[in-house]
Amino acid sequence: MKRIMIGLFVMAMVAGCSSSNEVSSATSSSSSQSLSSELTSSEQEILEAQEALYLEQEKSFAFFWETTTNNPESAGFGLSRDRWPGNSSIASIASVGFALAAIPSGVERGYITFSEGYSRALDTLVSLSQMTRVEGFYYHFVNMVTGAREWNSEVSIIDTGLMLAGAIVAAQYFGDEVATLVDEIYLGVNWDWYVNPDTLMFYMGYKPETGHGGAWDHFAEQIILYVLAAGHPTYTYGDRLYKRLKFLSSNFTRGYTSTSTSEVVEPFIYTYDGSLFQHQFSHAFIDFRDVLDYQNTDWFINAKRATRANYLFTLDNANRYKTYSDVSWGISAGDGPNEYRAYGAQPAKNNSHNGTIVPYAAVASINYWEYESLMATRHYSTIEELQTTYGFADAYNLGPLDPSYNPTIDALTPWFDSDVIGIDKGITLLMIENYRSNLIWDMFMSNSRVIEGLTNLGFSFR
Repeated sequence: MKRIMIGLFVMAMVAGCSSSNEVSSATSSSSSQSLSSELTSSEQEILEAQEALYLEQEKSFAFFWETTTNNPESAGFGLSRDRWPGNSSIASIASVGFALAAIPSGVERGYITFSEGYSRALDTLVSLSQMTRVEGFYYHFVNMVTGAREWNSEVSIIDTGLMLAGAIVAAQYFGDEVATLVDEIYLGVNWDWYVNPDTLMFYMGYKPETGHGGAWDHFAEQIILYVLAAGHPTYTYGDRLYKRLKFLSSNFTRGYTSTSTSEVVEPFIYTYDGSLFQHQFSHAFIDFRDVLDYQNTDWFINAKRATRANYLFTLDNANRYKTYSDVSWGISAGDGPNEYRAYGAQPAKNNSHNGTIVPYAAVASINYWEYESLMATRHYSTIEELQTTYGFADAYNLGPLDPSYNPTIDALTPWFDSDVIGIDKGITLLMIENYRSNLIWDMFMSNSRVIEGLTNLGFSFR
């Protein structure tokens, strides 16, 4: 922590010199070089890592600002791409939520003006209010131009929830018409319709052709759904679905002991497949540092432990895969050499991994393990094949050390993704902004319906 604070102090001094009206650019450059020459190698690493972190945030914002549909005549205005440069006609509703939450960050960072942000947020919400919905829920994938359903995708509760979360952040920041429209969209959601009354679980999905299917029958990225539902005035299930989740979670509680370092991670509630994003998506909006649930579960500490286990699992398998190291970690959902998959780490019972690392997973862990996240960010910034217009590519895999260990992956590697993915850029940006200012947490937690939802679920505020 001392080294990180030194890095922050140095960055502040450099920034102060470069922004002063009394110092010429030549003097500023000289001051920066002088300060850099006085740093230890560890302090220099921290400085470089933080610069890389902030650049990744800026490029992630540029992804949303530049690739989102911005034709005012389009029914799809404000729809955010699922990925870039691939699938240029497909938007993801969850990506739209991250785009809306990113706008206040862009204003605060000076990337755009308040007026530009307000206009983009409002016009996006107008589009959302006019799109086809089923009981208030949105289709997962839609056309960038028309807003119509694409890929025969499902009416998605989780993607709608993430869109609403981002919209709430924008509402709290901009107020006025933005807040009014967000509340109208939120109130239009019939949460009861998505509940299986026999199991007291949310269904996983719905398609008009086949009806409801699947179930959110284990802890993953969906805690935010229980909060949003419980804050809704027409929701009739109160805390029952959340308590059902907690009961089921007793079967998914375990610690982790590293085989390479012997470090022991205390027991935590883990997810089915051990993907790191599942400890990030709800946490980017809900400030779990300030709340405990009715059983005194601390979801922030839980995520911190899960992240540590993921990190250690990567180290424990560094003797198998070239990609894995203490500066190249974060096993989570993303593209891979042969498919998109929810890659994961132990102690998850159904974890699957093949040497693929998704950079966002470590970068977005900045609020859990600061130093390890910074060092990974710095490392990714040095890999030429990972650099894109909009920050780090989604994933990479250097292959197994021993080709016979995984011949299939060996034949496909080294592999570097050519795409960035909207939701992964979104979690990157939001977690970095929370690290720098708490902005996303502060906005989301200032919403009265969010507070009511947490209260109705039995959360207490510290």
